[in-house]
Amino acid sequence: MVQYFAVFLILSLFGGSLVTTTSPQQQNATELKDLCQRSMLGFPGIPGSNGIPGVPGVPGPHGPQGREGVKGQIGDKGSQGMPGPRGDRGREGPSGKSGPRGIKGMKGEQGLLGMKGEPGIVGNPGRKGDKGEKGESAKASQASVVPQTNWKQCVWKSSSGTENGKIKDCAFNKLQSNSALKVSFQGNMRVVGNYKCNRWYFKFNGDECSGPMTIEAAVYNEWSSGNPNLLHHRSFEGYCENISQGAVRVELWVGKCGGRALGDAHTGFESVSRIMIEEVSRPQS
Repeated sequence: MVQYFAVFLILSLFGGSLVTTTSPQQQNATELKDLCQRSMLGFPGIPGSNGIPGVPGVPGPHGPQGREGVKGQIGDKGSQGMPGPRGDRGREGPSGKSGPRGIKGMKGEQGLLGMKGEPGIVGNPGRKGDKGEKGESAKASQASVVPQTNWKQCVWKSSSGTENGKIKDCAFNKLQSNSALKVSFQGNMRVVGNYKCNRWYFKFNGDECSGPMTIEAAVYNEWSSGNPNLLHHRSFEGYCENISQGAVRVELWVGKCGGRALGDAHTGFESVSRIMIEEVSRPQS
C-alpha cells in the first residue's frame, strides 16, 4: 500500500506538466498515473485503444544527383554462339559487259584425207563426129610441126599452206616461136571457211596467159553447218599461145577469187603434186 502511495505522490507532483504537454513521454506518464489510481482503488485498469495514425507528411524535395560512378573493367569475352540459320539466296545480279575479243588461236593440224567416193555411172557413148576437112600435106607443114618429145614435168611431195602467193615454179625451154604451151596441174587442193573461195592459176614469166585467156581453177566452200576440211585430188589445164621462144618460167599461184572472201587454202596432201608442160603446134584457125 505504501508503494502505491509513493507512486501516486510522484505522479501528483508532476501531474500538471504531464497533462499539458503533448510529447510522447508526457503522454506515457499520464497513462501510468491513471493506472496507479486504478490499482489503489482495487481494480485493474482498462487497456486504452490505439491512437489514430497521424497524417503522412509531404514528401521532401529530390536530393541532388550523385556523381557518376567509376567505369568498371571490361568483362571477359563470352563463348561463341551457335551459327545462325542460312539465309535465302539473293537475286541474280545483272549480266556483266562483254569482255574484249581474245587473241586468234593457233592454226590447227591438217585433217585426215576424206574417204574416196564411189565410181560414177558410165555415160552413154556420144554420136559419131562429122568428117573433118582435108589436112595440109606433110611436106608443107613439116616446118611448123613441133617434135612431140619437147615436154617436162616438175613434181614434189610436200604441202603448202600459202593462201595468196606463188606455190611452185618450173623452168622450160620453148624451141619454136610459133608453137603453144600446154600446161596442167595435178594434186590436192582445198579451201576451209564458210563462203570462202580461192583461185589457182598459171603465170608465164610473171604474167598470166592472154592468148587466148587465163588458165585457172576456182575452189569455193559453202556449208550451212560445220566447217569441214576436205582435201580432194584436183587438176586443171589449158593452152597458152603468144609465148616467145626460149626460156619460160611457168609458175603455179593461188589467190583470191573475184568478189569472194579469201579462204584458208592448202595445196598438196599425202600425195605427189605435178606441173606438166608440153610444147605443141599452134591450133588451126
